[in-house]
Amino acid sequence: MPTHRRWADLHAGLVSRVADLCALQGYASCRAVCASWRAALPPPTSRPLAPVVVPADDGCGDTASHEPLSLAVCSVHAQRWSRLLGLRQPSGLANATGASRCVGARDGWVVLAAANAKAGAASVVLLFNPLTGVEIPLHASLYDPKCESPPKVVFSPCPTVRDFAAVSICRRNRLAVQRTTDGYSSSLVLDTAALMDGADLADVAFDDNGRVVYCLMRHGAVHVLRLNRRRHRGRLRPIEIEPLVTGGSTDAVFPAPYDTIARFTEAKNLVLCDGALYQVWRRPSGAGSAVVPAGIYDQQLLRIPESAVFVLRYEPAPPAGGSRPPCWSESKDLGGHAVFLGANDAAAVRGHDGDGAAELMSGGCLYYWASRAEGDYEAFAYSMADRISTRLPPATGGVSSPLWYFLPAGAANVEATTAMEAASDEVSVAVTV
Repeated sequence: MPTHRRWADLHAGLVSRVADLCALQGYASCRAVCASWRAALPPPTSRPLAPVVVPADDGCGDTASHEPLSLAVCSVHAQRWSRLLGLRQPSGLANATGASRCVGARDGWVVLAAANAKAGAASVVLLFNPLTGVEIPLHASLYDPKCESPPKVVFSPCPTVRDFAAVSICRRNRLAVQRTTDGYSSSLVLDTAALMDGADLADVAFDDNGRVVYCLMRHGAVHVLRLNRRRHRGRLRPIEIEPLVTGGSTDAVFPAPYDTIARFTEAKNLVLCDGALYQVWRRPSGAGSAVVPAGIYDQQLLRIPESAVFVLRYEPAPPAGGSRPPCWSESKDLGGHAVFLGANDAAAVRGHDGDGAAELMSGGCLYYWASRAEGDYEAFAYSMADRISTRLPPATGGVSSPLWYFLPAGAANVEATTAMEAASDEVSVAVTV
């Protein structure tokens, strides 16, 4: 036996305990020491995280206890990943008197909201970057604590104090919009019943340029909201709204039997992936199975199982000369992407099949949240190939906000800066207050 053992011969459990004490940069350096240390420490890009608990009223009736921004994870490594990021804490909610919650997330930013318990007091809404500590106050109209469904706020990429846009479903038939250009800001609330076929809202999603918002209605129709953020004579130009598919009835754009399935899948999401637009429909758990006629003139019965998932892709009309109208068609794959659905912009991440991240970042999988009787949420993975949903390991402490938080590309590439390897462009975690 040699007098001194090599560092590479340390027991994997001991290496893991040492790395648990490191911040993100130090953890990446530990993985760069040697092949055995690298094998003992999973990459920080491989574990999606989730929101923990919403702080409750402290019992006095007019103040709330705002817990530090915190993380949980759907794996046994919850404590490790929450400590690695070293999140900063927001100060903009200090004057709020109601419980706070996370209602949106994108590219390293989160939207935090708190209702004020005092009569006549407006809600407090804050765009916050927990990695840098930057805070951008948002208009109170973006958050209605009495919203019938989980609140959802989406916002444009790379927001700054002087230039951003935010849109929220503040009620099922109300869309709140805030636009800021060169420091000039305006906000308004749109009545979707009057502007969008009279249907309730199911989902909203920003495009990657931050100029267009897609609005999904409960029956499956999609409307395009053009924000026109340039100023003209001291004012922002009017917002334009138009249906994605013009002409013909709404049902005509869905092939059978999806024209029927659309009416019996209450949970709907929009996904933008490599320039393509998808819809994901689910019949929520607890809703039971539905057995309905396949069509108005079709006597055959159609069974829609509980927790069933359907994916459709938008097919625009072909170039001039084609006769096929635009429509939605069944999709059997997601182009090798893992798609995360929640109360924020759906995120499509290139999957990592065949490595240590496969359990939570598999290409061709949909990751979504389902509510529980206890009042919190649990995560599921749906395989497009097997058509089966699998419950993920529960997050420590419970998950109170059904959303995912993604590190920006710069933060995710920490390992590349230490000459370890090219990291994934995005890392999925989720966050709350």
